[in-house]
Amino acid sequence: MNLPETRDPEPVRHHWWKRPGRPLLRIVAVGVTAAVGGAVLVPVLDLPDARAHSHTELCSELVEQSEEYIYEEFPEEGAPPVETDGENYDYEAELDAILDSYVEPTREYLDRAPDEWAAEPMDTRKRLDWEYKTHLAGEGPHLSWDQWKGLYGGVNRDQSRGLAYERAALSAFHPMDTAEWLCRDTKLQNGRTTSAVNNRTRQFVNVSPGNTISRAQLKSYKDLTRVGYRAHHVFSTTPSTNTAQQVRASGATYSVQRSTGVQTNPPPPGNGPFNPDCNKRARCSWRASGGAVNNMARNSGTSAANAANMRTASNQLTNSSPRGFQSNFRFGGIDWRSLELRYVSDDPASQEFDYAFSATEMPEGAEPSYGGEAVLDLSSDALFTWLALDRRQFWVNLNPDQPDTIIDEQFATTEAGRVLLESDFELKSSLYDNMNPETESGAEFFESLEPGPNGELCWSSWRMWVEPLPASAREDGDQLYILDAPLRVQMEPFDVDGAPPGTATCEDLVSEDVADRNLQRLIESMTPLVEEAVNTAPEYADLRRVYTARIAAEWLRERDAVRPGAFHDIIDSGDVSQWPVREGWDPQSVYDEFLEARQTVQFRYEYEHGGMDYYQDVTGGIALPDAPRDPMPEAQFEREHPTLPQSVESAKFEAVADRDVDPEADAGTAWLGGGTLPEPEPEAPEPTPTPTPTTPGDGPGTDDPDNDGPGSDKPDDSKPDDAEPTPDAGRPDDGELAATGFSGGWPIWTALALLVTGSALIVLRSRLARRADGAPGRTE
Repeated sequence: MNLPETRDPEPVRHHWWKRPGRPLLRIVAVGVTAAVGGAVLVPVLDLPDARAHSHTELCSELVEQSEEYIYEEFPEEGAPPVETDGENYDYEAELDAILDSYVEPTREYLDRAPDEWAAEPMDTRKRLDWEYKTHLAGEGPHLSWDQWKGLYGGVNRDQSRGLAYERAALSAFHPMDTAEWLCRDTKLQNGRTTSAVNNRTRQFVNVSPGNTISRAQLKSYKDLTRVGYRAHHVFSTTPSTNTAQQVRASGATYSVQRSTGVQTNPPPPGNGPFNPDCNKRARCSWRASGGAVNNMARNSGTSAANAANMRTASNQLTNSSPRGFQSNFRFGGIDWRSLELRYVSDDPASQEFDYAFSATEMPEGAEPSYGGEAVLDLSSDALFTWLALDRRQFWVNLNPDQPDTIIDEQFATTEAGRVLLESDFELKSSLYDNMNPETESGAEFFESLEPGPNGELCWSSWRMWVEPLPASAREDGDQLYILDAPLRVQMEPFDVDGAPPGTATCEDLVSEDVADRNLQRLIESMTPLVEEAVNTAPEYADLRRVYTARIAAEWLRERDAVRPGAFHDIIDSGDVSQWPVREGWDPQSVYDEFLEARQTVQFRYEYEHGGMDYYQDVTGGIALPDAPRDPMPEAQFEREHPTLPQSVESAKFEAVADRDVDPEADAGTAWLGGGTLPEPEPEAPEPTPTPTPTTPGDGPGTDDPDNDGPGSDKPDDSKPDDAEPTPDAGRPDDGELAATGFSGGWPIWTALALLVTGSALIVLRSRLARRADGAPGRTE
């Protein structure tokens, strides 16, 4: 028999804080818990916002909208890109103020760095220490502290610049002043932050300075466009043809909003290149030159392996940052071997000197280039050498009959002298490489010669040298643009007493007329090939690099003769001790190598009646006493190089693509510059706080929340401004980590004890109430 289901009535319970009786205990319990919980939890939970610039915001609160927009309507798929020129934008990289003097943290200090530091903003010392700790704990080769610190500074600078460019680009892209557009959304792209998104219209925009885009970004575009979103990407420079095709293939559209970020607080760059006030044995003054080329060159790596490690570390830092902005040109994006000085600006009134280099971009996917700092220093050292020494000293000579005239004695102590002498020896090798009958050029050359009575092929002795052709240049007031700087290879008959080995001389094998005609054929066929190598081949890159510096130096000399400028004290000083040749280099060793090559068979030519071994039988040298210029008229310059002035101005602050050459080439040309950067505006002094008594024995840093231990940037008035930081600067003597909110440990423990007491009072009150009411669960 089924009985009807019965249920006990739902018990009516009074919550403990509503029970009658004992109000004082109840109030005390709640008050203690709330007050102490707030005292403990607020300092603990109120950590610095690690992604303060990465959380979702209304675009109307973040972006100051322009009155004119590039797009009035969001671009449809397949729409052609719009390219515009915008105004420069400002940004500040706060970490740069301390990086220069920040010393390496000890392992003991890093081992005790709390996990909370991983959540600090990128531009704080704590986050820097945490990232360095992570780098040292990772697998694989580790970078030196100086390399890693410079790399971190570059990544942090890219983040600050990227965020500022994002604001500038979004303001003119499309109206975003409604509540529907969210900026810096962290959810749309599977963890990747989106610059702006409208989820109702299913549209989103991503902004990135530069002309590159990651594969992960392209994949997210494909995924989102498949589900109905429309994607748009904004570059600050024109992307390559390949990159543009990849963006379109992902279903996205793109535009180019060209503008340059100007850092408002550039750090003193230390021993920067091209600074006439800089003594390499001491620190430079603020007049030291810095800029994009200096920063990028220092982070390029010293070898292929080191460059790969630098790129890996850079990618890790970029990926761990809130936004992941990359440099305008990724590691490997610049072919440092192609770097040449192509622009200088000298203002005698202000003593300021600016400069810019051209460089070839590496093709996408190529192995990273390296050695940027070395080639930058070479250009700098060469410029000062050309200024300091007499023009008549700029020669080198490899002649077996003149062992005492290899190179000027003082010129031999410089890098410019080394480059010229080694290039002169390379010149002979290039010639005989092209003459080798196993090559196409060599086979054609030997086929064109007149044989002797027995089929022998030979020619008279000769000399070969390199000299400058007039450089195409545009002089505009205080500015010089070096547009083209060709070098010319010359050959002519020349008698040499020291003949190479062989059983017979050419005069014994053919008539003098035949030998002379064969030599003329050699000159005609080989000169263009060797000259092309001198002006384009990688093995002559250093020669071209020091020659463009020679052109700039001659222009500075001419200007200084009329109105002394920043380099006046260096010109004709005869002192090149600050720019010495690499250690261990000896011009005699190059001459000995030249003599040995003359004793070595270069190649063998087989003919109908036998064969002949051929040795080097050429002499010559390189001389640069002059640096002629062919001025380009203003109208021609504006027609052929309309964007170059803006490019070199922007290049002082960041690398920019050269749009005058070929804006859509897969491996185009970039401009990287530097010079006298604007001094940051002095900050208003903060009011002096009232001193707070400290307890002896608390240890250094315990009463200073800003003292982060190693590398503290607190000024030391007892040291001169140009003093080198000491290894222990700012490091706590007892190794304690910096305090994070309290001047000692007692408030935390006291607060925790009170919190436990308050909770106990709550539990006790609840149990007393239950016990008074009867068994648990009983209705009232």
